Amino acid sequence: MPELELIAGNRATRVVIECGLIGRLCDELHHSGAPVPAASYSLITDHNVGGLYAERVIGSFHKAGCEIREFCVPAGEGSKSIGTLTKIYEWLASNGVGRDGVLVALGGGVVSDLAGFAAATWMRGVPHTICPTTIEGAIDAAVGGKTAVNLPVGKNLVGAFHIPVFVGVDPTVFATLPRRDIAAGVAESMKHALITDEAFLDWHETHADAILAGDVEVLTEFAVRNIKIKGDVVAKDPLERTGARMALNFGHTVGHAIESCGEYELRHGECVGLGMLAACRLSNIVGLTGTALTERVRSLLRRFDLPTVLPKPLDPDALLAFMRRDKKTRAGKLRFVLLEGIGKVVIDDDVTDEQIRDALAMLNA
Repeated sequence: MPELELIAGNRATRVVIECGLIGRLCDELHHSGAPVPAASYSLITDHNVGGLYAERVIGSFHKAGCEIREFCVPAGEGSKSIGTLTKIYEWLASNGVGRDGVLVALGGGVVSDLAGFAAATWMRGVPHTICPTTIEGAIDAAVGGKTAVNLPVGKNLVGAFHIPVFVGVDPTVFATLPRRDIAAGVAESMKHALITDEAFLDWHETHADAILAGDVEVLTEFAVRNIKIKGDVVAKDPLERTGARMALNFGHTVGHAIESCGEYELRHGECVGLGMLAACRLSNIVGLTGTALTERVRSLLRRFDLPTVLPKPLDPDALLAFMRRDKKTRAGKLRFVLLEGIGKVVIDDDVTDEQIRDALAMLNA
């Protein structure tokens, strides 16, 4: 049973990665510093995931003698909104959930972010735990304490840092995901490799077939390695103040703009993959790297059936407008996470609009 402890400032998150854990979530939560028992437990999930796994999670609480209520939101990025958040607040109020309650997130990145932000802001903060059901959710949204909802003008613009007390990862859930959703999670993993460790990038190339086939043993190693990488980066810069954590945004400045401009037709990971490709091209344009890195990333994206061009062209000026509202913008200047090479991150705030358009052109080819 792989077990990790992630440190963010003065808060720690216990992470357990084990097959079958979803049916023992309550017991593991109680071993992780959450109130035993809490006055109330509130399960936040979506209609797709709830139908598949909520009964097993709820059963784990009933077996432990704990009551838990369930609130389902519509599946998809559209639920990551102020409107849905308000409905959660109203439901919590109607059920009398106070500061001694615990929120339980069951789902992918949307549910993790939404439930985490609800926990961060309800009664000025209540404990929460996350049981991610997608690869993207497990290796990204569930780790590090970033929570947020979207606005029409941009992604993740309203949010807070709120560290979960426990993250329970069950790799058997990932093995049942559609191939496209597995691949979308791989994009975030590629990001971790590109910003930290070439050997891990090699590992993706070697294990691509096993990952896409849903090999549980390989997916367990995949989750452990990624969660450890992200946890180590977060520990150096929990609130994204020193710049160390900003490396995790590689590919996200362009990726988030593609998500917003493309009205969330692509998966988050698919957009991040395109964003990484643009960031590699931009690294080449500003003279940090040659073309070999861009070509290697393009080749690996294709190996996982991830897009390397946009399914339909997007206006570069519209993408730039969304990028200028990015949280990393300072004094009106866009800051890009670029690479001098694998594991060599550069934060560049001197990139011109012309250079950005040049990089984006390869995505509209």
